[in-house]
Amino acid sequence: MNKKNDPAPQTTPSETEPGDDTRTAGSAGLLRSFFPLHPGEFAELWDAGRHPMVFDRHRARFILSRAQLMATLFGVLTPLWIPLDMLVFPRAAWQPLALGRIIASAAFALLALSCRRAATLKQAYMVLAALFFIPAVFFLFSHSVLWGVSLSRLGATMASGYAFLPFVMVAGLSIFPLTVLELIVLALPLLAIAGIPVLERHAFMMPTFNAVAVLWLLALVAAVGSLSAVSQLQLLRTMFASSVIDPLTGVLNRKSGIELIALQFALARRHGYPLAVAFMDLDDFKQVNDSGGHDGGDRLLEQTAQAWRRALRQSDTILRWGGEEFILLLPYTDCAQAERLVRSHLPALKRPDGTPLTYSIGIAEWSSDTLAHWQPLVALADQRMYQAKTTGKARIVACAHG
Repeated sequence: MNKKNDPAPQTTPSETEPGDDTRTAGSAGLLRSFFPLHPGEFAELWDAGRHPMVFDRHRARFILSRAQLMATLFGVLTPLWIPLDMLVFPRAAWQPLALGRIIASAAFALLALSCRRAATLKQAYMVLAALFFIPAVFFLFSHSVLWGVSLSRLGATMASGYAFLPFVMVAGLSIFPLTVLELIVLALPLLAIAGIPVLERHAFMMPTFNAVAVLWLLALVAAVGSLSAVSQLQLLRTMFASSVIDPLTGVLNRKSGIELIALQFALARRHGYPLAVAFMDLDDFKQVNDSGGHDGGDRLLEQTAQAWRRALRQSDTILRWGGEEFILLLPYTDCAQAERLVRSHLPALKRPDGTPLTYSIGIAEWSSDTLAHWQPLVALADQRMYQAKTTGKARIVACAHG
């Protein structure tokens, strides 16, 4: 196998740094009034597209576990109301309501079972949509059944209780860690559906309140539930950062990096796109610790990680593999592209003694190197990095077919 042992030139990092999308000052100020946000965090609370893939996977599991619990609870409680309907409603009303409850309960049971097979954020979205769609349909169905039915005073009182189902639905948003955009997509349809019978002024729909008061109260409940959902998202992000982020460099640690590499590798093989790994080691790092002390070495590691983080594309990921070793994960990038990207974005950093910092880098790509698992991919990149190290340092060794 032919190797490329070209010196890695020292260049300045890219001038283009991926930054947060500009949002309206009013929205940012509103969120910051409720949550202690650091610079750049608002975009991650606004849009899930700014989240790391590993965090998306963890959040999906969290959402699905709570959705399964909620679906199971609704599946059990929904049919238990049938005997009460039989006592207060005429046969023309309680029989279709009972059938609707049984169907809704079965739908909730199927949804709870489907949560076990789901694992991605897209699947979590589908489960959430179904979780709120089922009670929304039953809500409209119940009002169509009760509309025009002659009810006793007790029956009218019990019928008005069906008006509280939308409040339960919008309040249920609070148990899920959701972004602002996700909450808007979920809450607006719920408010619209709840407003249909309110605006039609059904006789049993909270008769002591007018339509505007009901909708205003529902909107307030939705707003409070949404704030709770966003605060849960922020808490989950904090917990995620403490467990998967390397505290020194601020990039992914080895444990979370392994999960991300395995996931990216599986997606690359399934969809047939290239995935490159660059294994990077800082040259002569022991001399940095010897001359500048461990504090100087720690500062250099942090500077290196952050410089690479700024220089890479938004789709790329840097993780700390251990010590002075880092891995660059480059999806949709073949070996030649990976070599050009790494070579053109080498950060020009200096050691504490003022000498230039150099890197030994090995690159591997699963399709070019015909690898079937992620472990050999990382091992091959590591092997090529070692070859760069033993043949003069400050080099990049890439694939034979790059």
